[in-house]
Amino acid sequence: MIRATVVRALVLTAAFAAAATPVTCLGGDSSQLPARATKEFYTVTPELMNPNSNYYLAINTGFPNGFDKANNRNGSLLMIHGDCSSMGCYAMTDEQISEIYALARDSLLGRPSFQVQAYPFRLTPANLARHRTHPQFAFWKTLKIGNDHFEATHLEPKVDVCDRRYVFDAQAAPNSPNPLVFNPTGKCPAFVVNPKIAGRAQEKQRADEAEYAQLLKDDVPAAPIYSGLDGGMNEVFLARFPVRVTLAQVLPYASYLPQLPPIPWIDNDDSVTSKWFGNCFDRCEVTIGF
Repeated sequence: MIRATVVRALVLTAAFAAAATPVTCLGGDSSQLPARATKEFYTVTPELMNPNSNYYLAINTGFPNGFDKANNRNGSLLMIHGDCSSMGCYAMTDEQISEIYALARDSLLGRPSFQVQAYPFRLTPANLARHRTHPQFAFWKTLKIGNDHFEATHLEPKVDVCDRRYVFDAQAAPNSPNPLVFNPTGKCPAFVVNPKIAGRAQEKQRADEAEYAQLLKDDVPAAPIYSGLDGGMNEVFLARFPVRVTLAQVLPYASYLPQLPPIPWIDNDDSVTSKWFGNCFDRCEVTIGF
């Protein structure tokens, strides 16, 4: 499915840290990601594609989305682009953006949009164990729920926002008298997760949790935290682009999202429900797009 292929290409674009040969020009490690490049779920429509960008080719992610707005994140023009230069976007070489842009353009033939999933790194048990001390770890685990749905089905997860948090593949409970309506800043309605997706995603989640627990038992080293730093140029590209900034810049760091209560859940049809989400996250940086 071409749309799933595009999603995977863009996921890998945003997953700076885990690639043996880094994909992007900025940041060689997830702890050194561009501080202002948000990690979330976005919908790209044709008008967000720019073949005449000053950065060769560009895809506007659509920031801010409903989650961003609900959490008072301001800004615009958070791009995936070429020219191997950025002050907060996802920058890469012109060769790389050419391939990704072509996939994205082709995916829009006869389709209204495709989904961009942006992660701080590939959300594997090993990477999560390595970054377990990061202040945004709880939020990244929320993103992993959506990633698990994608990995289990190879389909874009249906993304909604309520109580200023993400929910994935939600649907109304059986025999519910009311339509399912999500308000990004309002209380979450009672919902269940699509059981066709929930079972496969939960199986993956259990396997990942077991692997993660073993890694903690083995006391794998935790990565250093560089919160508030812009990652600078990836070492792979330094020789090719000697005039670019190579050192991390200290940027004003993040305000924090408040502590939020768990989402209410129901599972009387044995579906995995919003109890998955629990206390989704404790704090998250404010992101400004450039």
